[in-house]
Amino acid sequence: MSINNGPQRKERIFKASDRIYSAPTCVNLEITEVCNFKCRHCYNPWRAESSGVNSLTNEGFDLLVDEFADCGVFHLVLSGGEPMTKFDLLEYAVKQAIGKGLTVSVNSTLSLATPERIKRLRKAGLDHILAPWYDLDPEKTDKITATRNSQLKVMDGIKCAVDNGIRVSVNTICTNSNSDSIYESGRLVHSLGATQFIAQRVVPPAYDRADERQHRINQEVAIKGLDELLRLRNDTGIRISTLVSYPLCLMGDLEKYADFVGRGCPTQSGRRFHINPTGETHGCVMEDRTYGNVFEIGLREAFRRASEWRDKSYYYEGCKGCSYIDVCQTGCRMDAFAVDGKMDGKDPLSKGKEFIFKPYKHVQDPVTIKRIKEGARISVPKRIRWRKEDGFHILNVRWANTIDVEDDVAVFLKHYKNSERTFTIKDFGEGREEELADLIYKDAVVSEDIPVDVKESGVSIDPAKLPETWMVA
Repeated sequence: MSINNGPQRKERIFKASDRIYSAPTCVNLEITEVCNFKCRHCYNPWRAESSGVNSLTNEGFDLLVDEFADCGVFHLVLSGGEPMTKFDLLEYAVKQAIGKGLTVSVNSTLSLATPERIKRLRKAGLDHILAPWYDLDPEKTDKITATRNSQLKVMDGIKCAVDNGIRVSVNTICTNSNSDSIYESGRLVHSLGATQFIAQRVVPPAYDRADERQHRINQEVAIKGLDELLRLRNDTGIRISTLVSYPLCLMGDLEKYADFVGRGCPTQSGRRFHINPTGETHGCVMEDRTYGNVFEIGLREAFRRASEWRDKSYYYEGCKGCSYIDVCQTGCRMDAFAVDGKMDGKDPLSKGKEFIFKPYKHVQDPVTIKRIKEGARISVPKRIRWRKEDGFHILNVRWANTIDVEDDVAVFLKHYKNSERTFTIKDFGEGREEELADLIYKDAVVSEDIPVDVKESGVSIDPAKLPETWMVA
């Protein structure tokens, strides 16, 4: 089987950025509002109203996971509240979701973790937990969480998870009070066994958008946080990232800050959707607007009602004409909304497209191209999943990582995955070496003849959204 010669690589790229998904590829599901911490920067809009009353039941979760599987959701993030306050439900949800073919991760403070609980979750199939980090100073941490000895509880939980075979990433919120300690905090969690350290900008929560000192940082503090992450990576080798979109014009030098270029907004890209334990839905986890109850109208309809997130209605007018507008999607929409109540407002960290002075460049590895041309044998891993959309396919690499591919590519890769056979560039189509190399860099296909460190090859970048000047031979 071979792919017929199709449009050249760059023609494919420009068509991809306007694609609309029928359903999210990843769902963030709060299984409970109950939490043993009362964090000052918590984004949950129900915090001031129901005060942690609502939780899912096993029966409610069964209805939701069936809906997720039917809609082709690839990955489920179980969060709260603190999901371990409802441990039996958490364990049940992990087992049921994996049984339906979804991959699963958990967002937890790990402050309630015990060896027995972690072992049970690992046995259920869980392999990743995202834990928070608040401050290097234990007293400041207690003040943020409104809980005594909270830092020690989190540290013990991280070690417990790592020691019992679960991969742990750690996320901290970059604020005016902790920006000086991000590097040392990262070194500390690295010593505990965390594989990734994430520092995201603070975004004003729905219930307190007026407190600029506590819930907003300026451009200088934001850049300092990113610089500290780069220093941490260089000194320790730990993976780094951010969970909230930054305007690329803030960074300016997109070669230096390449680790953060591909983040964008997962809600505007159509990949992520948020559901409360009551079934109410939100586009972003920090949004208080609801798009209907999924128990009443279903996931697809709730997702459709949030289409303004994905049809570029929320793009800031001042970013039009920027080559990278479909990469950073004009920055964080919820931070813009907090400034002036407009979803299409200006991200307060935005500087303007003219401040991008060094473009992002994806450099093709000449060794990879050479070995492809020489006939390297390539295969499709069993972990690869697909979802058919209107005119294209979504390819799931692993967990929540997805890319868009043309229908002909998807049919080709499905054939070789199902047959468990290898293929070469002659099968894929001579002249399409760079396209095949991109699939290798994204870890969508693998080859024993081509050793590639995916962590170093921009796995977070979606080539479909990069400007015409992105490729360097």
